[in-house]
Amino acid sequence: MPLETVHEQLHLRHPKRSFVQYRIDKPGFVTPIGHHLSTAQRYTCLIRSISSAGAVLSINKTLTLPENFYLEIHGVRDEIPCTEFKRDGEEMVVRFNMFLDTDFLNMVLGRQTDAQDA
Repeated sequence: MPLETVHEQLHLRHPKRSFVQYRIDKPGFVTPIGHHLSTAQRYTCLIRSISSAGAVLSINKTLTLPENFYLEIHGVRDEIPCTEFKRDGEEMVVRFNMFLDTDFLNMVLGRQTDAQDA
């Protein structure tokens, strides 16, 4: 998958970090970052897979987006700042502007964490 290219580049700078890719096929929203960080519009997408470093999205191929935007996963309140890495037709590979926290990634994946069990 194309997300592996992002992982290869990041692994060189962060050799101890895990970049496991998870297939989730969850709906989401892309919110372009406009002038003065305004977020006037929101577009639907399908998040095919995700890792701590990025995601693969399916999105309308005719949609023109800026290089930077927010990704929101349906059912998760937080927005993830992203940068487009590669786009081919309806498939877009994005890199997160900062790594996702392990607990946040587990929540997205629907996994229980030790803190929730206590």
